[in-house]
Amino acid sequence: MTPHNLHSWTQPISIAFIPSGLTPALELASSALLDWLRDAGCTITSTPDKSTDLIITTRRYGNNVTRDEALLFNAKRQYRLSQRPTVLTMVDIPESDYQALVAHFTEQARLPEDVAAQHQYPGLGPQAADIIAHQARRGGPDLAFARLLQADMISIRVMALRTQDGKPYRAMHMDLAGAHPVTDATDLELFAEDAGARLLAAVCATEVNHHTYLTEPVPSELWQSLSSPDAMIRAGSVFTEFGFFTTPLYVEKILGYRGLSDAISAQFSEGCYAVYEPEIPGLLTTATGSSRLVDKRSISRLDQAVVVGTTPSRQGAVVRPVAGMEQVVPSVEAVEMMGLCERVPQHQHLNSHGLPVTVPNVRAILHGHLGVAAFDPKYVETVMLEPLYYTQLVSCGTGALAEGTAAAFARSESLRDLRDPRRVVFLEQPGHGVMVVEKWPPAPDSSRPFDTIHEYLSNGRLQMTFDIAQGPVHWESSLGADGVRLMRRVTERELVA
Repeated sequence: MTPHNLHSWTQPISIAFIPSGLTPALELASSALLDWLRDAGCTITSTPDKSTDLIITTRRYGNNVTRDEALLFNAKRQYRLSQRPTVLTMVDIPESDYQALVAHFTEQARLPEDVAAQHQYPGLGPQAADIIAHQARRGGPDLAFARLLQADMISIRVMALRTQDGKPYRAMHMDLAGAHPVTDATDLELFAEDAGARLLAAVCATEVNHHTYLTEPVPSELWQSLSSPDAMIRAGSVFTEFGFFTTPLYVEKILGYRGLSDAISAQFSEGCYAVYEPEIPGLLTTATGSSRLVDKRSISRLDQAVVVGTTPSRQGAVVRPVAGMEQVVPSVEAVEMMGLCERVPQHQHLNSHGLPVTVPNVRAILHGHLGVAAFDPKYVETVMLEPLYYTQLVSCGTGALAEGTAAAFARSESLRDLRDPRRVVFLEQPGHGVMVVEKWPPAPDSSRPFDTIHEYLSNGRLQMTFDIAQGPVHWESSLGADGVRLMRRVTERELVA
């Protein structure tokens, strides 16, 4: 089949196929997938080399990967590569085993935390059950299943090939952010087209963490005089009550050992938030949890970075240090958040000296790994990504998602006019979470950053859910119990051959 309808920024990649434990179903699925990738212009080899972008390997469920076998850790050294390729592990799991695990994780989510934490998973650390049960409570049984399989295979990207009677039935696509969309695998040609397009998008969406640090710091006196860092500190505890942030989860607790090096971040991302400060001017963002311990529920001024722009190549943020503080690495979504501030309309805002400063129409940004269940269209607007982002997902911290997010908010009607009564705008990012922005209030409003978002969450104008959309969504109008018209999210059902 001739590949078509791909993200414009995808391109052919170099792939090394290193199977391990092939089953008949894995042979059928991997052969179809590799044929599609060849037709897309990709190079397929049996041994990785310096040009390899992706390694595809295979495994049978129940045959856990050991630390010494894990290509995630060892491929770069083993094959003397100059860079660490992405690794995709295709796992054959019978549908009956998958359904049994779903039932197990559903039950684990209902158990008291101390009871669920006592379960032991073969080959994983003694604290794995606590982490996996937490994921089941927060994201449902499929997220817990994804975490178990990622730990079993020691692989960030996993394709769970659910099989019936030894034949491909469904394919679940997993990443570190928690995505788990499903592809119908009963028609191998259609499976290969869908899975291949998803894979190209995932590999070609490169991370944008090459930050630049300015030499001139924010004066300590100015930093201490600002109130916006205090608004950031309040936000952590306030929005934890609505499910935006939770206990930091450490990968090493699942695996049972340390020494993950640069192969994977030490903890799962748990969202971030930011405030635009006109006195600098710049965007205050939470620090990334990938470089050091940051509990987004409770931060201090030492956990905030000042982002004043994005680099010309948009491969990182331009960060301004604060005098007297250690260098802070901004959140992985820093380019995403600053990028949308650069793309939305701007206005003149008077600073504390009465001087006009150009600021984006966005005052505060809140990002969490959850979704929106419903919203009141009188007060809240939703924006959408381009259609391909819902079927060819890209993850957080990538240039592709940063560009897609900025373009989506640039299309917002209410952000073009501060007089528009819709004070909050949100974007659901499939397989990942939600980005909620708050507009500047009309003068002489004295509210603090995040106050409007908090108000809308409290009075039901914006209603959250732990159910994160894994693909296309649409919104249907309905009347609430109080007669208020709400837009409720409807996700597309899984297609069945």
